[in-house]
Amino acid sequence: MNLIKAILFCAALMGFAGCRYDSCNLPRQAPPFSESRADLPGALYKGKLRNVTNLDEMGSLALFAGETVEDVARNEKAKKNEPADRCNSLFLRRIKRDGSKEWRLLLTTGSKWNIPHNAGDWGLGQDEMINSCFEVFRASFASDKRHLWIVCNPHTYTFTDVCSYDALNNTFRVICDGDTAEAQRDGTVLVKNKKTYLYDKNGESLGAAWYNEWITPDGKVVKKTKPRRFLD
Repeated sequence: MNLIKAILFCAALMGFAGCRYDSCNLPRQAPPFSESRADLPGALYKGKLRNVTNLDEMGSLALFAGETVEDVARNEKAKKNEPADRCNSLFLRRIKRDGSKEWRLLLTTGSKWNIPHNAGDWGLGQDEMINSCFEVFRASFASDKRHLWIVCNPHTYTFTDVCSYDALNNTFRVICDGDTAEAQRDGTVLVKNKKTYLYDKNGESLGAAWYNEWITPDGKVVKKTKPRRFLD
């Protein structure tokens, strides 16, 4: 009987130690893009916005592309260049219970985001171009309410980039080129219009072609369509 009590006592001590060190008694924190959170990602923005476009909605939260005061000034200067690269910013808007709106600036030109350690030379180069003149075309909430899927303009004039943003650790990842990043029911993401080049059996170029592919959230290709030229 004493042995049983000793075992139970030791088990209780181990359980207490476990709760002490892994915070098992604390409530789990809600994901970054949760309506219940008071501290949403991004910095509060109270300046004027221009050219605002709704990109995605999730309950009281919504993603918008818009031009900050700094974007407007930068775009005015860019008009002198040829071609003129335009910049905008990505915003998170929340509608509060009293009906008022809270705007938060998520990503903009010069944002201090983290870059994955395995980004590679191509990813680092694309990241630098995107950060030097941020322009978002599409953005949507991921199902985990932690990530965003984003299509940005790297200003290469030949393709756009599919990117992900992890709001939990402020990490921005350029995944591949493409026009869309559409989450699918099976957990993959559909990327449309990836660019490639076709060659004949003699190695002669047949020109550019485009295809679609399905990738995992970390960028692994699951399947893809056959490349086709627009003239075919």
